[in-house]
Amino acid sequence: MKPIELFMQFFRREGWVYAIGLTMLIAIDIAFLFVPQFIGNAIDTLSHNKEGLVNYIIYFILLFIIITILKVISRRTLLGSIRRMEYLFREILCRKALQIKTTYYEANGPGKVMALMTNDVTSLRVALGLGVMIVVDIIFYSIVGSIILIQKIDGLLAFKIMTPVFFIIVAIFVLGRKLRAKQRSAQATYSDMTEFGQELFQGIDVIRAFNRERIISNSFEKINKLNYKKNMDVALLDSVLTPLTRIAPFICISISIFICGHLAVEGNMTIGEFVTINSFIMLIVGPLIGFGGLISIVQKGLASLDRITDFLRLPIESIDDTTEVLPLEDINIRYLDFNYENSKGHVLSQVSTTIRKGSFIGIVGKPGSGKSTLFKLLIGLQECPPKSIYFGNQDISDIPLSKLRNSIAYVPTQSYLLSTTIEDNIKFGKDLPMHESVEVAAKKADLYRDLGDFLHNDLHNLAEEGHDLSGGQKQRINMARGFYKNAPYLLLDDCFSALDAVTVNTILDTLHTVNDQTILCISQRLEVIEKADKIIVFDEGHIVEEGTHEELLTRNGLYKTLYEAQKGESHNE
Repeated sequence: MKPIELFMQFFRREGWVYAIGLTMLIAIDIAFLFVPQFIGNAIDTLSHNKEGLVNYIIYFILLFIIITILKVISRRTLLGSIRRMEYLFREILCRKALQIKTTYYEANGPGKVMALMTNDVTSLRVALGLGVMIVVDIIFYSIVGSIILIQKIDGLLAFKIMTPVFFIIVAIFVLGRKLRAKQRSAQATYSDMTEFGQELFQGIDVIRAFNRERIISNSFEKINKLNYKKNMDVALLDSVLTPLTRIAPFICISISIFICGHLAVEGNMTIGEFVTINSFIMLIVGPLIGFGGLISIVQKGLASLDRITDFLRLPIESIDDTTEVLPLEDINIRYLDFNYENSKGHVLSQVSTTIRKGSFIGIVGKPGSGKSTLFKLLIGLQECPPKSIYFGNQDISDIPLSKLRNSIAYVPTQSYLLSTTIEDNIKFGKDLPMHESVEVAAKKADLYRDLGDFLHNDLHNLAEEGHDLSGGQKQRINMARGFYKNAPYLLLDDCFSALDAVTVNTILDTLHTVNDQTILCISQRLEVIEKADKIIVFDEGHIVEEGTHEELLTRNGLYKTLYEAQKGESHNE
């Protein structure tokens, strides 16, 4: 997405409101142009025994009432529309974050997206709000004020008065380009610090349990120092810009007082005209005092815009709102080779097997042997090579992602719970036609044994990430979510690890009675898959054995080694 496309989404919604705010801002600037003339004329009336001075007092009162009303309207419309822009951009970023491939999060983590939605969007809001207000003042007063100034005095004198501004503006734009690069680098380190902070507080229990507060604190200090250094680089350039923009206007005023003062002393200018001209100079150069801050604001906003547009250019998954599901078919895997980006060698190599429809398949193997990777390919979390996996006769790479994921219920290893009711966690935003489906799913996951009283309690919300539940309770709620979806294919990724033997047997007895669903179950606990229709054994990305529990025990292979090692551990206990 190009920056213009991003802003067009905002201007299509809020363009007319934003335009009203800018129009009111210009109207305020026009109103202020009357102030120097009124002041000069009021001073000249003092030489005529104060005749007409009351009129100017009335003019001032009316003028400032008008300016106040215009300011209220301008800020209400301009800054109000900018706040709605902030809301819209966060909406766009969140929607994009849900559409990009999961490989982005595996490489970057969620902290960078959080920084985009907070720090970077806020920088854009400030640039388009406060920044634009300063820009309008600078442009308007520089053009209109200069024209009036030339009319009041000689053009050559006006040029002499404003000469310092031109040199300062050139210096500002040279430094401003460097400032943008520094700002982008500083905001990148802020993203890293945000991500580290998130990881830190998510694992606070483990940190304290291992008494590693000091080590983690030192690690945070390193990334915080880097963030500090990058921001100090920005502050160094800003410390040059700000004095430049503050000194230049006062030099202009000093030159003006000197030149116009001589003209007034020589009688070529009245005192009122002297005050009027210098008041116009103040109007012209006044906004320039904030020019250094403006450059910092704008460059920070542009750096944020670069980061946001880079994120919005990331490829997305093609997802639609279809409710179609695949029919229950055999899953055929043929010579599947797969490796992650930037990884050495294949994670899965020449994997071939057939999974019969309606069967219960157990999958075992050492850690890192490719089991979970197979699940990621089946559910489309990783892009599968074409002509490798077929549902029936349909190549998985030709199946729309929405249809594929509608057809598969996935229970991951890591339990994921929202801070809402247990029922809402099971439904996960999807209402099936029959309310009893929640109860059926809860029974399958054996939730009524200890969580039945809270199941339909709308007032009982879980703590963040389910911290008020045991590991086994969280796993069973996640299982209930998978059962509730009631998809033709069910993937269970080592989700029995925190359950006791009685609960495991209860759930498995239910699953083994299912005939209209293909179930693939990864488990390090081999008793979970003993009754499976087929067990697939992975080792270093290859399928090394297949068969039933009894068949595999008759072979002196990896499965028997794992089984005997685990059986020995249970005897020792």
